[in-house]
Amino acid sequence: MSEFGIESNHSTETCKQGSAGDNAFKKRLGIFATCVVGGSLVALYAVTGPFVAPALRKVCLPFVPATRTQIENVFKVLKTRSGSLVDIGSGDGRIVIAAAKSGFKAVGFELNPWLVWYSRYKAWREGVHHNTSFYISDLWKFFRVLQCGHLWRSSNDGAA
Repeated sequence: MSEFGIESNHSTETCKQGSAGDNAFKKRLGIFATCVVGGSLVALYAVTGPFVAPALRKVCLPFVPATRTQIENVFKVLKTRSGSLVDIGSGDGRIVIAAAKSGFKAVGFELNPWLVWYSRYKAWREGVHHNTSFYISDLWKFFRVLQCGHLWRSSNDGAA
């Protein structure tokens, strides 16, 4: 009995305090788990969104990387030429980087910003970033510019 004549049950008070503490911990854990899951979903969307978005367009243009054989075939055609090369839909920049290694001033146009940034990084890593340029550009808008004749000319003006 306490000095005021009220009996106190310490085990009941401890139990109530313990469950209140457990509830607060569970609430914090739930908020933390929600934030982690939500943040992960936002990050997943940010990474996959640019790859999925082209598939949702009227005209679907998926990214298919060039094979070694395709790159070799491009350079069989270009073996007697020099100057500049434009790759429309350059993807990860394989042809542009190979052209820069062969002495071309090469430019790549790609709709997917992730692939453009990867191409720029890859060109820098391979040491050809001074001879390459990569731009985020819509293929259909680029063709309008090409039809208007606003594209620069290569050093081989007579070559087709």
